[in-house]
Amino acid sequence: MKINHSILFHDSNTFFDRYENTSIDSLFLESLLKKDRVQFFFGLEGKTKLHFGPYIRNVDEQNVTFLFNPLQEHNFKIEIAPHTKLITLFIPLEKLHKLFTAEHLPILNNEAVQQKIYQDKPMSQSLHLTLLALYKVSLNKSIEHTYYYGKLLEVVSLYFSDKEADIASCPFLNDENTLKKIKQAKMIILGDLKSPPTITELARMVSIPEYQLKSGFKELYGHPVYEYALIKKMELARNLMDVENLQVNQVAYDVGYSNPSHFIAAFKKQFGVTPKKYLMGK
Repeated sequence: MKINHSILFHDSNTFFDRYENTSIDSLFLESLLKKDRVQFFFGLEGKTKLHFGPYIRNVDEQNVTFLFNPLQEHNFKIEIAPHTKLITLFIPLEKLHKLFTAEHLPILNNEAVQQKIYQDKPMSQSLHLTLLALYKVSLNKSIEHTYYYGKLLEVVSLYFSDKEADIASCPFLNDENTLKKIKQAKMIILGDLKSPPTITELARMVSIPEYQLKSGFKELYGHPVYEYALIKKMELARNLMDVENLQVNQVAYDVGYSNPSHFIAAFKKQFGVTPKKYLMGK
């Protein structure tokens, strides 16, 4: 079994860790959800499950699971599936108090700190890229501690600065049925990134008007439908180069481009480098 575990930053009560399961078996870790500690699980690739007895919470790919329970402590198991990259951050609430004010971080207000919070949300592109870089960086031992503490602060800042869907500004999201259909539309896109449906086709597939789909989707996921599909297509392309070690022309074909030059232009627009330069820098 091949499990790569790296301690990025540890002090007496803060733990920032990187995992990569490259084996064919799942890895199980024992953990404890403490009353005074906030826990983040950043699912970069693959699948992670949190086992609270018979209850299981999934940490999906490119999603963040946030746990805080000031009412009671829980022992639980972390299951890291094969071909999974996971970064965890366990940090005391007291330390968050020193980094943020209650005005900027709702969890710090007096009412919230008395309530448990189990939350899942999609990972922003900026947060995703920051975390992926932690698998590639090579540092001198003398600066590792400082570097990774800086990255810890960056990750927490990016997580809490992500724009949440503003339901008040988009009345379509107030309707639970419409919200469910918009989420279904996202899953349809992710299920066929090579040739995603048009907005007209997508609206028909989930049975809502186009204007509701476009407005609600942008408010919920931060991007218009077409732009979101393109971002995810480019992330898939990068993953194919990282994991499968495919060449540029093959990747272009696999993500739906018949003309590699169009793929190269789209990749450079999103990541700032051409696919060839990206491969050279790995």
